[in-house]
Amino acid sequence: MAARRTSCSRTRGQETQGSGPSKGEQTDSGDRTADPKPAPKPAVYKGINLTAGYHLTLGDDDVRPQEGEDGGYELSYDTGGYLDAETQDGNLVLLDPGQEGSLAACRADTRFTKNLYLNKLSKGRQVCVTTGTGHMGLLTVQGFSAEGSPSTYMTLDVTVWRNAVGTDSGS
Repeated sequence: MAARRTSCSRTRGQETQGSGPSKGEQTDSGDRTADPKPAPKPAVYKGINLTAGYHLTLGDDDVRPQEGEDGGYELSYDTGGYLDAETQDGNLVLLDPGQEGSLAACRADTRFTKNLYLNKLSKGRQVCVTTGTGHMGLLTVQGFSAEGSPSTYMTLDVTVWRNAVGTDSGS
């Protein structure tokens, strides 16, 4: 009888490396459910009033608005009326109405954009944020400033998973 060849089922964009995982590991096996590191614990920040012309840095211990909308920030509310993924390799994904936001959903969805105009947002809509620094966030829109308000802002609940984006360096 001829020796049996082992076959490896691959889907587009997945690769296998080396002689296979060591006992009990699933790294780089092409199994989509395997994650090379445990999922980070979420940090939740409720009721953030992000004013136009300000930004958020998801890597900060206390995520709060800071002045400035340009200059490599992770997420800014541009005075032009849009959210902007500022960092290199940063992206936004507007989740569909009714689609539940989670780390898994944000990792899986690839409908990337660099900016998102506020006319696409309404109370309850969720936006995934991937930063170029390795963090992921989920924004949940809670509301917008009133018409007569002296400042233009949006109210967000923000969930952050720090170091949730896999990197080649393994950090």
